[in-house]
This record gives sequence, structure tokens and C-alpha cells, in this order.
Amino acid sequence: MSQLSFKGHTVVVTGAGGGLGKAYSLLFASRGANVVVNDFNKDAAQKVVDEIVSAGGKAVVNNSSVTDGAAVIKTAVDAFGTVTILINNAGILRDKGFKNMSDKEWDQIMEVHLKGAYACTKAAWPIFRKQKFGRIVNTASAAGLYGNFGQANYSAAKMGLATFTKTLAREGVKYNIGSICIAPMAASAMTETVMPPEMLANLKPDYVAPFVAAVCHPNGPDASGRIFEVGAGYVTEIRWERSAGTVFKTDSTFTPSAVKAKWNEIVDFSKLDYPQTMADVDIRSKLETAAKLPANPQATPPVRFDNQTVIITGAGAGLGRAYALMYSKLGANVVVNDVSEKGANAVVEEITKAGGKAAPAVCSAEDGEAIVKVALEKFGGVHILIANAGILRDKSFTSMTEQEWDIVLAVHLRGTYKCAKAVWPHFQKQKYGRIVTTCSQVGLYGNFGQANYSTAKAGIMGLTKTLAIEGKKYNIIANTIAPSAGTAMTATIWPQEMVDAFKPDFVAPVVGYLSSSANEDTTGSVFEISGGWAAQTRWQRAGGHGFPTNKPLRPEDIVAKWSVITNFNDGRAHYPTSTQEALEQIVANFGNRSDEPKAKL
Repeated sequence: MSQLSFKGHTVVVTGAGGGLGKAYSLLFASRGANVVVNDFNKDAAQKVVDEIVSAGGKAVVNNSSVTDGAAVIKTAVDAFGTVTILINNAGILRDKGFKNMSDKEWDQIMEVHLKGAYACTKAAWPIFRKQKFGRIVNTASAAGLYGNFGQANYSAAKMGLATFTKTLAREGVKYNIGSICIAPMAASAMTETVMPPEMLANLKPDYVAPFVAAVCHPNGPDASGRIFEVGAGYVTEIRWERSAGTVFKTDSTFTPSAVKAKWNEIVDFSKLDYPQTMADVDIRSKLETAAKLPANPQATPPVRFDNQTVIITGAGAGLGRAYALMYSKLGANVVVNDVSEKGANAVVEEITKAGGKAAPAVCSAEDGEAIVKVALEKFGGVHILIANAGILRDKSFTSMTEQEWDIVLAVHLRGTYKCAKAVWPHFQKQKYGRIVTTCSQVGLYGNFGQANYSTAKAGIMGLTKTLAIEGKKYNIIANTIAPSAGTAMTATIWPQEMVDAFKPDFVAPVVGYLSSSANEDTTGSVFEISGGWAAQTRWQRAGGHGFPTNKPLRPEDIVAKWSVITNFNDGRAHYPTSTQEALEQIVANFGNRSDEPKAKL
């Protein structure tokens, strides 16, 4: 095929002073693009620009923070009149075991990775829409997809970017704006701190850059809304795979004990599907099936929570209230957290009138320490955290304000982090803890008008996977649910009859089982739950393609092997569950050598 040219294109690359960003800048420039080399290190950025200019290319420096997206994009418009491609690549690491991670280390990672990608994309978006063309590449990582020890902050941010990409893809489709997510593995100043030199030698950024160029070209393959893992010449795609799950009778026999009895059906992947959107499950028909079933069988011994204390955030109404009532009925002490004093007190009163034990904690979910303090003062301990608090600020990406972005990320993602952080030392000390966090189908698949919400919810999933890894040796189990239920939140977007039919009570029993001592080994997993139906969702990875590592990789090579890279049906698909497993294929490609003479770039 003819060489892909980027003549007439202007590419903004963030974090481009070294590593991957530098490789992107040099490749795009060598193919005729104008390049804005963004890096907070002005000297490093200038060196890259000098290299491009001395080779006959066009490039300028921008050394604004990526959180000032308007300034980054303004440089492109001032120098070259427009921007057509945005590579959100800037990143930092603040690795630390979760117990010792500071709020500052959490916030800095969110700021650079998530807020930076949001700010730069937000500034480029109106230009892309107007010219009816744009390409955005967001940078996730294996740590985001699978979790990784010591990277709770990083994995949260990186997984958030994966679903941010999916929402942008939906909103951009009618304007020819493509949004692609990559999880690259490459040598950089960042990976040098966590990888041995002999590995880094094989992980050249030059084996990632050609993929990015291929998917950004106007005539390149349609990769929008998709996630790819790339490194050391190995390229593959990953997607969600969901078990058929099982349906429970939606009556009083739908309990955590009933869930325990049918658990194997929920996690049975012998029948499955590959959802792309929230609409890819007919939840109405599941609810109709549920209504016709006989009473649910119960496991023995029954699942109970005697002498255990559970914290539930956002428990003044909706799902949180349903959880609180269920736990109380099954013997737990309940800390009812809500920003609404009226809501929290009403639920506490409901529980105490029925003979249960509960205490209110009226504050934001971001005030995790205060919530845990209530548990310790009133009940002497804490054993379970259900991170459920949330808000909606739905708005198309064009219209979304910075404040609407910030507040949704704060309540959902930072609130979950702060509560997990506050219970963690207690869980570690007693060598027991159960955490259930709340994602959403929007967090899995993206959704129009919910860039903030889908990013926050996906971030929670990335955080939870790392908590599961770090908690394992302390008997701390952490899982994520993606529930659909009629609540004050969904009432703003669902018809009334759906709000009435999909009761929060039909989600609570699965949460109960996951957070019980009966669940001894399911951790780091994601479950979709609605109207009596529950299923597990996991990553499926295509077999992918390994390019030879002794000759240059070109964008044209990527295009030529596209059908192999994205083939899930050739019998080679697999199911990595950890960063280590994900690395196996990449490392296996280190020795891939071609006997052909070296091609020229």
C-alpha cells in the first residue's frame, strides 16, 4: 500500500519530551504533519522540536500543564491554524501501597491523567466538530485494565480513560471524530522506575508509534471506541465478554443465601455475549422471566452478618437504602451515610423501629475518615464497605462544564477512594474486610452525554481491581457491581414504569453475597445486576499479531494485519486477569525475528 501521509494535519502530542510522546512526534513529523510538542519540561520539548526541524519537519513547543488544555490547543491554532489529531499521552507515576498512599499522590495522578485528557480534548472538540474531522488517542495501561500492586491511583485513572474514550466515540461519530484507547507497554522515564533494564531494551516506543499513526489516519482502520494493547511489536484488541448469568425470582426469597445457592450459574461462561452498549441486554424480559420463576432455593448455612458492621455510602435513598435494610435484617450494624440528614435519619429510624441497629453519618462520601469514625464509636469496628454514593451531571461533551466534570469525579471516584482508604488499615489489622464498589453499565460501555460519569465509574473499576490484588493476603475481598435500578438518579432518564419495576431490592442480594464471609475467593471481578438478573463481565483479548522486532514497524504494516489483530474468533482469544498475564504475549514477542532484509522507514 502507498505510504500514509499526514501532510496538512496538525498533531498535538502531550508529554512529548521523551519516551512514547517523542516517538509519536518524530513519526508524525516524518510523515508530513505539523506537530505541537507539549511537555512541562521545556528543554526536553525543545530538543524534540529541534530534531524535527533539522530533519525538515515542522514543530513547535508548548510547555503548559495539560490541565490547561485551552493553552495547549491554542499553540496549535496559533502556529498552524487548526488541530486534527490529539494524542493524550502525558502521565506521571506516584506508586505506593494503598495503605501508605497520600491524598496528594491520589489527586496528582487524577489531575494529570484524567483532568489533563479531559481539558485537552475539551479544547480540541469544537474545532474537530466544526471541521468534521478529528482523532483522539487516550493512553490507558495494563495496570488500568487489570489492576496492579502499588498503583491504585494509576490504575483508577487509566481505566477511567478507557471508558472516557468509549463515550467520546459515541458523541463524535456524527462529526467524524474518532476516539481510540491504547494500553501501551514501552520504555520511558516513567517505566524505568518500575521495570528492569533488560526488559526495557525490548520495549522500544518505536513499536507503539506506528499503531497510533495507523489508527489516526483518515484512511486508517476504524478503531473508534475500541481498546488495544500494544508493545514490543505485539498488537491486540480487548473487549468485554459477559456470562449469560442467571435470573432469580424477585420476591422475598431473593436473598444473599439464594445468590450463594446459584453462584456457579452467575459465573458460568459457557453461554455468553459480547455487549457493546447498555442496551445489549433485554432487562425487561429478564424481569418478566424472574416474575414467573418458583421461589429461590436457599444455601445452608444461610448468609448472615451478625456482629459485623457495614458502612454504606449514599444510603439515604435508592440502592443504598435497600442495602441498609437488607444488612440490618440479616444481623449487621449499619452506618447510613448520606449528604442528606433527612434521608440518613429516615433510614436509621426505619431500621431501629424494625429492631435493628443503625447510626447516621451525615457528610460527603469524600469524608471517609468521619464515616469510619462513626462505625468505630457506635459499633466498635468495621467489616464491610459498600461504596454506593453518586450524583449525575449529564451533559453532552460539547456543553459539559469543568465544574460538572469535577464534581462527578469527586463524588464517585474520590469518594470511593477516600472511604476505601479509611477502612483499609482496620481491614488489614483484623485480616478481614469486604468491599463492594459501584460502577455502572455506562462505566463499562460508555454512553452519550455521560463523559464525566462513565469516566468516574470506570475509574472505580480500575481502583477496585488493584484493591483486590493488594488486599488478597489480608483476606480483603473487593468487587465491583454495575447495577440498573429505579432510583432518584435513574428517574431523571428512565420512564416511570421502568423506575417502578426495577426495584433496588433486586440488586441488594448479590451485593450481600459478595460482601459476606461466604464469598471466600471471588475478588477483583465485575458483575452486572438488574431486575433479578446477575452476570459476570470480564476481558477477552484477541490473539493479536506479533511483528518482527529486528526491523522497523511501519503504520502500513499495522493496516495490513488489521484483520488478524482484531480477530476474536480464530481460536486464539484468551482471558488475561492480571498485568503479569497481559505481559506474557508481549514478552513472548521479544524473540520474534524476521529473516527478511531490513525495510526502510
